[in-house]
Amino acid sequence: MDTYTERTRIATIYSIPNCEFCEKAKNLLHSRQNYVIYEINLEKEPDLRKTVKDTLGTTVPQIVIDGTYIGGYKELQEYISKWH
Repeated sequence: MDTYTERTRIATIYSIPNCEFCEKAKNLLHSRQNYVIYEINLEKEPDLRKTVKDTLGTTVPQIVIDGTYIGGYKELQEYISKWH
């Protein structure tokens, strides 16, 4: 058994409402059984939105897994295919 692929991971998704790629990212993570997903709606957190824009990126979603910055939806797909 590979303990990395079996353990539970924490995914934080910085998103906005009506975002197609945000929904795709959430659906991809929900399809995996070992993710706990925290979604942060940046429209409800204007100060955090500026911080995310300045530190992670200007597009959404921005995804962090277990404290490691992954990127957007495309990078999430690459991350999932690499480790699963």
